[in-house]
Amino acid sequence: MAGREWIIELSKSTENNMDQILLYLSQYVSQKQAQTFLRGFYDTLEDIKRFPRMHAKLPDLEDPNIRHFIYNKYRIVYELIEKERVIRILTIFHSRQQLRL
Repeated sequence: MAGREWIIELSKSTENNMDQILLYLSQYVSQKQAQTFLRGFYDTLEDIKRFPRMHAKLPDLEDPNIRHFIYNKYRIVYELIEKERVIRILTIFHSRQQLRL
């Protein structure tokens, strides 16, 4: 099992938030910026697949499997599910907003 690759799962909340972010970027910034954001987001997920523990644990939680990082002004929170080798992206939101899990 140690050699098995990690799998990325996006929660429904993440999918909904991502839709809102992309809609905002395409309407108020540019379609190109929205595409660049999305491409960078997926590139970042590939990095997490290779190094799932590379980002900090959430200080407010005692669970070492819940981690977070900032990508392009947005906080991404994810959970490592060791047994299944799944990285579940729990949420993505603007870093000025407060975390709600």
